[in-house]
Amino acid sequence: MLVRACVDPLIARYTAVPVPYTPEDARRYVDAGRSATALPMAAVEAGGEGAVLGAVGLHAVSRARRRGEIGYWTAPWARGRGVATEALALLSHWALESLGLRRLDLYAEPENDASHGVAERAGFERGELVRSGIALRGRRYDVIRFTLKP
Repeated sequence: MLVRACVDPLIARYTAVPVPYTPEDARRYVDAGRSATALPMAAVEAGGEGAVLGAVGLHAVSRARRRGEIGYWTAPWARGRGVATEALALLSHWALESLGLRRLDLYAEPENDASHGVAERAGFERGELVRSGIALRGRRYDVIRFTLKP
């Protein structure tokens, strides 16, 4: 299911998943688990097939600076159901409360309106345009920074 989700053109376009995404990539993602600076998580539907609905993860966490970044994606079959908003809100609030972070940043490309809506519904405030703010597959993209503070 993870491979089936990550070969979606929108996930490939807006995230850093490898292209093409293979079963080996899925194994590496699952095996990577958490570290001192990252906490990747996947949301799985209970019952039925146990379909992967999406993923949300913390990265670039600095306990010294009390900040981090967060990102997410939603499988095509789970879009429009509030899955990303709920997962983003849950992990964000956990990071602020349990890890003691004072700021979470989220970056989305200007034309990714669906992602902007998810961020705002989860409580993030839209910030400035960051020119060449992210690099994906050797190309730099402008992004809008969204921020959540306690």
